[in-house]
Amino acid sequence: MHETHIIENILGFLEKEERDSSREIGKIYVSLSEFGGLSEEHFIEHYRHKTKGTKWETLEIEVNKIPYGPELEVTKIEFK
Repeated sequence: MHETHIIENILGFLEKEERDSSREIGKIYVSLSEFGGLSEEHFIEHYRHKTKGTKWETLEIEVNKIPYGPELEVTKIEFK
């Protein structure tokens, strides 16, 4: 499933960012393209399913829809 791989890649990226910075991530900002295959609801549903029971389950996510560009992009990370 395409969405599962996207979520796994995001989680791998977040793990690396925490390791590199030695700080805990509290919020991420994500851009979703209007022309991509993911709606905000679909992305959040898959994210919550994949992260249930993990430390990433309660991560705050802000989604911004963009008219064109990459299907999904993490545009900003806020540390606690």
